Amino acid sequence: MLEYTGIIKQVRFYSEETKFIVCVIDSEQEDKPILATGYMSYVNPQDKYHFQGDYIIHPKYGKQFQIQSYEIILADDESEVIRYLSSPLFKGIGEKQASAIVETLGKDALNMIKENKHVLDRVRGMNEKKRETIAEVLSSQDFDQEVLSFFMGHGISTKNLALIQAVYQEHTLDILQNNPYQLIDDIDGIGFKTADDLAIKIGIDPLDDHRIKAAIHYALKEACFQDGSTYHEYDVIYRRFHRLIPGISCEQFDQYLDELLEEKKIIQDVDKYYPYDLYESEIIISETFQKWLNTPLNEYDEEEINQSLSELEKKLSITYDDLQKEAIYLFLQQSAMILTGGPGTGKTTIVEAIMKLYAQLNPDQKIALVAPTGRASKRLSEVTGLEACTIHRLLKWDLHTNTFAVNAQNPLDVDLLVIDEFSMVDSLLFSNLLSASRKVTKILLIGDDQQLPSVAPGHVLKDLLECHMIPTVRLDRIYRQSQESGIIQLAHSIRNDQYDENLFFQYNDIHFQTCASYDVVNYVKILVSKAIDDGYDANDIQVLAPMYNGVAGIDALNDCLQDLLNPYDGMKNELRVGKRIYREGDKILQLKNRIEDNVFNGDIGILVEICYKDNFEYMADTLIVDFDGTYVEYTANDFYTITHAYCMSIHKSQGNEFKIVIMPILKDYYIMLKKNLIYTGLTRAKQSLFILGDHHFFQYGIANNHDEKRRTTLAQKMNHRETISPYDFMD
Repeated sequence: MLEYTGIIKQVRFYSEETKFIVCVIDSEQEDKPILATGYMSYVNPQDKYHFQGDYIIHPKYGKQFQIQSYEIILADDESEVIRYLSSPLFKGIGEKQASAIVETLGKDALNMIKENKHVLDRVRGMNEKKRETIAEVLSSQDFDQEVLSFFMGHGISTKNLALIQAVYQEHTLDILQNNPYQLIDDIDGIGFKTADDLAIKIGIDPLDDHRIKAAIHYALKEACFQDGSTYHEYDVIYRRFHRLIPGISCEQFDQYLDELLEEKKIIQDVDKYYPYDLYESEIIISETFQKWLNTPLNEYDEEEINQSLSELEKKLSITYDDLQKEAIYLFLQQSAMILTGGPGTGKTTIVEAIMKLYAQLNPDQKIALVAPTGRASKRLSEVTGLEACTIHRLLKWDLHTNTFAVNAQNPLDVDLLVIDEFSMVDSLLFSNLLSASRKVTKILLIGDDQQLPSVAPGHVLKDLLECHMIPTVRLDRIYRQSQESGIIQLAHSIRNDQYDENLFFQYNDIHFQTCASYDVVNYVKILVSKAIDDGYDANDIQVLAPMYNGVAGIDALNDCLQDLLNPYDGMKNELRVGKRIYREGDKILQLKNRIEDNVFNGDIGILVEICYKDNFEYMADTLIVDFDGTYVEYTANDFYTITHAYCMSIHKSQGNEFKIVIMPILKDYYIMLKKNLIYTGLTRAKQSLFILGDHHFFQYGIANNHDEKRRTTLAQKMNHRETISPYDFMD
C-alpha cells in the first residue's frame, strides 16, 4: 500500500450523490501531480490530506492512483494563515505570496495587517494593489483568527466562512459551537446537510434536540421547495424526516413537531403544515390586496381620457380596439388590475399606452416598473421608455444575509407599481415586495397565465386569477401583424387546447423534424451551422431542453455546441471545472442573482477571459464574463453559479426571447412533458422555431395540463378573511 501526503489541486469530477472523485493530487513525495480516483465524503482544496492506496491501470484512462482511505492532516497556525491568504477570497494572492507574508510577519500576520496594513510593505513581492486587496478583505470580513482556527482544526471547508461571518460577526464562534443548525434558517444556500456535517465534525449528539427539530423543519421546507407548494401534509413531512434521521419514533417526532408549532416555525391549519414564512407570505399578499380592493375607485374626467387617448393614437399611428380601450379605462379606474394573455395579443401595446396616459394624467406620481429577470426588465424599459429593474434590485437585496434593505420599515416611495412576467413571481418574493409597498396606491400585474409557474413555492398569478376578486382583462385576440406568425398561431392553438399539426405545413417559421434521441445532437448541429451560415450568431440561437442528463440532455447538447461554436484553437485559455470545460469565448448562463453586479438568474453573457493564479495553468483564479457590457469577475468559490448557455433549460429561459429556438421533445423527457413547459419554450422564439423529436410525445405533452402537485391556499385566503394572521402570534 502506497501513502501520499498533499493537497487536491484540481477536481476533474465529483458526484455529490455517489461521492466518487477524480482529482489531481500535489504530493510532498512526488515531483509531478498524481491523477487519483476514489470516494471522498467532501472535498476542501485548502485541506492537507494523507492518502493511502495503490496504482491501477484503467483500460481507457491509463495509470491512476486509487484512493482506498484518507484522513485530513490538521494544520498548524502558520499553514492555516498561508492557506487562508492563498484562498480565492484574496484575488491575486497565491501560495507563494502568502508564504512570504507569514515568513515576514509570523503566525499573527492577519491581526497585524488588520491593525496596520502597511506592515505588508515589508513583504517581498508586495505592491499597493495586493496590499489594499488583503486589507479590504480582512476589514470587510471582520476576520477572527479564532474562527479560522476552528474551521481548519475541525477539517471544515472555509467555502462559507465569509458568508457566515458576514451574518453573525462577533457571535460566529458561539453559533458554530452551540447550534450550527441555526445556519439553515439564517443563511441562504446552507441546507441541512451542510449544517449537519459541521455539527457531526464538532461532536454534537446525533439525538440533539436542535438536530431533530432542524431535520423536521427542513423536511417540510424541502418538500415545499421541491414541488412549489406552500404547505404539505403530516405524512409527507414524516417520511422525509426519516430519510434524514431514521430510528426516531412517531411519538418523539410528534413531540418535536409540537415544539416547532409552539415556536411558530411551522404553522398548522387543520391538516395543512406550512413553513412560517410561506404561510405569512400568503397572508401578506391577501391582506395587501384586500386593502387595495377596498380603496375607493379613482375618478378621472372621461372626456379628458378620451381626448388624451385620441392624441396618443395619432402620435403612435395606432387605433385601439374596444378590448384594448377597456383595459386602459379599467386600469385607470381600479387600484389593482391583472392583464393576461398569450403572445401577439397586444399586451405590449396596451402597457405602452397605459404608462404614457398615466404619466400624462398624473405628472407628480412616482412609478416603479419591475420584472423577475434582468432580460425581462430591459424589455419592459424598451416598451415603456421608462426605467425598469428587477424586483431584487428595487428592494436592494443583500446576497450575504438574504434580506431586503427596502421593506415594511423602509418602504418604497412609489405610487404605481407595475410587474411584468408575473407568472414567474413566487409567493415569498411577492410578499416581500408588497410589504415594502404600503405607500403604493395602484398595482398592475402583467403575465401569461399559461406559462410555467415560479420555480420557488407559490402559484401566485393562477391563485389571484382563480379568486375572481381582482379586476382582470384577458387578451385573446391575435392582431393582424401577428397573424402571419406560425409561432404565435401554434402558441394559441396549444393555449386554447385546439392544436392542429397542419400548422407546421402552413407557416414557414415553425418546423417539426421527427428524429430519435440519438439523432438529436446531429440535427441540432446541422440547424445551428446553417443559421451561422445565414448570418446569425450564437446569441441569436438558443437550444432549449427540459432535462440535463441523457444523449439529448442539456449537458450533451452544450458539449456538442461548444465544440461547434467555440472550438479549441490553441490560442484560447480554458479551464476544467468538474465535468465542464470553460473556454474563452463561451456562452455563459448565470444561475444565481448577483445584485451587486446587476446580473441575475437567467442572464446570458460571454466568457471573455480566464486568469490563472501564479502561473499554475490548471488553477484558475478568475473568470471574467461580459453581460451586455457589464463585466463580472468569478473566483473559484463562484464557479458553481455559472454554466454553459448554448443549451439551457426551459425554466431558465423564461423571461428571455431569442430569434431562433431549437427545442427537442422526446420520450426521454416523458416525466417533464407538460403543456405549460412546452408552451413556455416555444414562446421564447421570435423568428423561427424548430422542434425535434417524437410527435406523439409532443402531443402527449401539450395535452398534459395537470399541475396537481403544487399545493397553495392563496385563493382561499383571498376569499375567506377569517384566516389566522401571523401577526396574531406576535406579542
